[in-house]
Amino acid sequence: MSFVRNTIALRLGLGATLGALAQLSALALLAVSGYLISRAWEQPPILYLMVAITSVRLFGISRGVLRYTERLVSHDAAFRGLERLRIAVWRKLVRLAPAGVPVWRSGDLQARLVDDVDGVGDRWLRGALPLASAVIVAVCAVVLQTALLPAAGAVLAACLLAAALAGPALATWTSRYAVRATASARGDLTEGVRALLHGREELVAAGTDAAALEHVLEGDDRLRRAHARIAWTAGLGEAAGLLALAAAVTGALATGIPAVAAGTLDGVLLAVVALVPLAAFEPVLALPAAAQQTAVAKACGRRLLEITQAPEPRPDPAEPMEYEPNPLGGPPFIEIKRLSVTWPGAEEPALHGFDLTVQPGERVAVMGPSGSGKSTLAAALMGFLPYEGTLRFGGVELAEYDGDDIRRTVGLCSQDAHVFDTTLAENLRLARPGADDGDLARALRWAGLRDWLEALPDGLQTRLGEHGRAVSGGERGRIALARCLLADREVLVLDEPDAHLDAATAERVLRTAAAALEGKTTIIITHRPLPEGVVDRVVHLRGPVPTPRRDAPDNRLLGVAPPG
Repeated sequence: MSFVRNTIALRLGLGATLGALAQLSALALLAVSGYLISRAWEQPPILYLMVAITSVRLFGISRGVLRYTERLVSHDAAFRGLERLRIAVWRKLVRLAPAGVPVWRSGDLQARLVDDVDGVGDRWLRGALPLASAVIVAVCAVVLQTALLPAAGAVLAACLLAAALAGPALATWTSRYAVRATASARGDLTEGVRALLHGREELVAAGTDAAALEHVLEGDDRLRRAHARIAWTAGLGEAAGLLALAAAVTGALATGIPAVAAGTLDGVLLAVVALVPLAAFEPVLALPAAAQQTAVAKACGRRLLEITQAPEPRPDPAEPMEYEPNPLGGPPFIEIKRLSVTWPGAEEPALHGFDLTVQPGERVAVMGPSGSGKSTLAAALMGFLPYEGTLRFGGVELAEYDGDDIRRTVGLCSQDAHVFDTTLAENLRLARPGADDGDLARALRWAGLRDWLEALPDGLQTRLGEHGRAVSGGERGRIALARCLLADREVLVLDEPDAHLDAATAERVLRTAAAALEGKTTIIITHRPLPEGVVDRVVHLRGPVPTPRRDAPDNRLLGVAPPG
């Protein structure tokens, strides 16, 4: 990991160096061009101009080559950093889901994961690198100008310093509120558009689509005003830089012309003295926008810190036990005694004093009304929630295991599993990336979708549409079941696998799935009786309904069922 960080830092440093060299080539090109034009006016022999002519070609070509190389190197480094940052934020969200995600809307989470990460990356491309180039070019330009004419060098240094300080300060100060509002407004707009598109049919049916669209337009207007404020204040900063540039050129002429008249400056070099400020100010004029981008990146970074520093509901142990499989082969023995589980933000446990023993390979149904703690039990078995009491796998407390090790052993088929807008095959391969078409078709048959698969025009390559709109609720649930079977975990937790199905279809699916689950420990969560022979025994829950606080997290934001 440190090697990757060092590599990114080296690439950013190389990008800054190449950018500075490109700007220095532009400075040299302008200075030599001014000298060449002035010297050519005197009509000397052509050989006297060959060095200048060759230098113009060199600096003209090198400027383009260096600029292109700097873009390749710096963007490569930035993209590598963005990749690491986005993966780190995503992994943190995975650790927080489903119980520990605070009150973040889905659209706001998407904006943080995409736009805010990009905003932090722009801090280097549009913030730090332009600043480094501006400093290097300004120092070199002042040295050159001072060597030609000390008075002109002093004027240029003063003007560059004024532009470098006044422009960014003015742009940052006048847009500080707009910078803070941009990230929030972007999250609001993303959430509004997501909600409008996701529920467009229901909104039209209820006659509220116009109001929802108006809400989105208001969010867009807030974001537009924030961006307009940033652009307007950036213009103020750039205007301050242009005024300083005009002062630098005027000062160069005001000191250079008397020097030529006094004979202390060669008349040919007067053009060089007048043109050097133009090249010196080119990177400095970009500093107001760079300062604003740095402020935007800080605001984005603060929003990402809210995620990365959020406490995990079930932190991994400092020294986790290494999971050891059942020495006799097959799934582990599960022992649950006096289990109590409380969701974050709830005052009362959703599951209290629960006892259960599951033999390896046994199929158990956990039945109970809504709010009795069925889904809470599933979340605890998946290692998502802390618990009190005893919950052992193979004689070892589940709290002693790393969460990822738990989820490599336990598979969950959620009743509201997400279906992505891609092919049926790709949706299934989320469970096992290397599965071939035969494995996918077999899993679909075990999930009771054989006839449906054969009726699809493109078979496994059929696209399922946005949010799985091309499939029904029952088909979506069975796709999730096929995905769970394909993952081939030792312990499976099936949360309402018969949801959205009529009685006859549910019985057929459950019996087919039971045959596929032979030899695996299976806990089926349901609120209605199962067909005879599907499970070995039934356990009933009669727990109290939890009473969450008003500020409790909304666990549905990531598509996860609420407690109970």
